This record gives sequence, structure tokens and C-alpha cells, in this order.
Amino acid sequence: MSPSAWSPKGWSPLVEFQCAVAARDRGEPLAATASQVSAWLLVEVAGAWGRDAIGQSELGPFAPRVWREAIRRQGIRVITIRRDLVHAHDHERAGVRLVHVVGPRPGRQDGSCHRRTIGDLHEVVAATESLASGGGAGAGWEPDPERYVLVCTNGRHDACCATFGRPLVRALRSSPWAAELWECSHVGGDRFAANVVLLPDSLYFGAVGPDDAERLLRAHDVGRLDLTRYRGRSTLRLTEQAAEHAVRSRFHVADLHGVVAVETLEDGRVRVDLADGRSLAVRLRRLERPAPTPLTCKGDEGKRYPEFVVLGLDPA
Repeated sequence: MSPSAWSPKGWSPLVEFQCAVAARDRGEPLAATASQVSAWLLVEVAGAWGRDAIGQSELGPFAPRVWREAIRRQGIRVITIRRDLVHAHDHERAGVRLVHVVGPRPGRQDGSCHRRTIGDLHEVVAATESLASGGGAGAGWEPDPERYVLVCTNGRHDACCATFGRPLVRALRSSPWAAELWECSHVGGDRFAANVVLLPDSLYFGAVGPDDAERLLRAHDVGRLDLTRYRGRSTLRLTEQAAEHAVRSRFHVADLHGVVAVETLEDGRVRVDLADGRSLAVRLRRLERPAPTPLTCKGDEGKRYPEFVVLGLDPA
């Protein structure tokens, strides 16, 4: 990605190091960088979040370690959400929203989204008992047809999430998608801020500015996928994300459901099946690129990041 990619108004190279700007300057690819998450639990926490948005927030006293470990063992990632910090108290009176999402994986499982509202954060553990025990969404949960447009603004976790995420949130508040918009805690990939996740489809987008957001949301509205800021689908492995991106790019497959299956074969290739009946086996090479700068705003130097090279696409 070129250094001319969107950056917040007033940014100057004289300010302290920003990992998102550094990643854009070195042209780090966005493809195949989505965090690998198969299921989500969104918890509405209207107040401020710390670096650990669960423990260092109003949720902390009501989220014991044993509960967090039980949820984690079920493969569920807990994310805090809020409409916006400025008007936090306006939303507290409406109760606390909980959302459980199982992300879809093409060819293997369909996604699902369920929601319930509780009176206060102290009810979170009891309300999610069925999830923590592996029983899925139990009594009290109802199917949720809404789309969730999550924008990471967790500046305490990484400054770039706030620097790039909050201007994007402000822009989207006056857009047609304002009702679907939620600020969220860390979702992975600070250096790709502003990060957007669309649930329940579990789609990641990075380096998103206001114009990018409008374009990708308009595309998603009509069942299409904008690849220009697409990081990947969180229910796929990184190699599978790279293969899906390669096939979509090569054959101009913009239909969201144009890829019907993605599977890793025994020989290491990744098979991508298309809705039109074509099936491709993608040969990839994973490289470990040395990062000339830290990968997060306050991270250590000397780290590496993965990059995938497509060696070939064979009929499968």
C-alpha cells in the first residue's frame, strides 16, 4: 500500500512513531492478515476501556478469570463494544447488549448470530453460562438479523487504533450505516488501523478511511466483497485467506458467496471452490519478512511479519 493511503487530518511525520503509518509506508500487504476467530461474544461496555478492555473496564469486576478461561476454551473471543464514549450514559439506560456470533466458514459451516439484553454487567456470567459450557446460545437468546460494523478504537491497547479509528467512527455516524456502527476493543492487527470487522460474516478490512468504508459497505449491502481493503475472513487460516484472496483477485470474483468452499489439502495446497463450479488448488509460499520498525506503536524492534507469494493456481 502506498504512503499516500488515507491518514487522519493533521498527521505529520514529526509526531511520534505510528505503526499504521509505518506499515503503509513499507507497503505491507493487507491480504491474509485477519485474526483467526471462529466465534465471538460482544459485550456492551459503555465506559472507558484500558489496554485489557475486559479486565480494565467496568466489566472487569464481573468477569472473573475462570469465566474468561471457560469462554476461551470454547473458541469464543470476547470483544467489548459501545455506541460511542461521548454519549455512553445515554446508552446505559437501555441495558447491556450481548451478541454471540458463530462465523461462517465456506463449505463447512453456516454462521449464526444471537442476542440478548441484560440489565447490568454483573449479569454477564450468568447470561453466558450456556456459552461457557459449550452449549451454545441457550434460553434467553434470540436470533439477531442485524449486521454489526465494528471499528476498533481501543487506543489504550495501541495508539493507532484511536488515531485512525475514531475519525472513521465520527465520519460513519452521519452515514447510512450509523445504526449498525459500534466502536470495539482490540481485534488484532494494530498496524492496519483503522480496522473494520463485519459480523456475522466475520470479514476483516484494514487501513480503512471514510471513503473506503463507504465503498466496502455499499458493496456488502448488495452481497459483494471489496478487495481493496480486505484482510480476510477470520474463520480461515492465514494460508486459506491468502488462497481465497488470490482466486478472487485472479478471476474477479466479487460476489460474497462466489467462494463456496476453502480447504487445505494434504500436500499443502489450498483448494478454493467457486460457485460457478470451478475448483482451483492454490500453491503458496509463506515468507517471513523482517520489519524495519516495530509492528505496534510500543512494540519491540526486530520482529517479522508473514507474507504469502502465489506460486500457481492449478485445476483441482
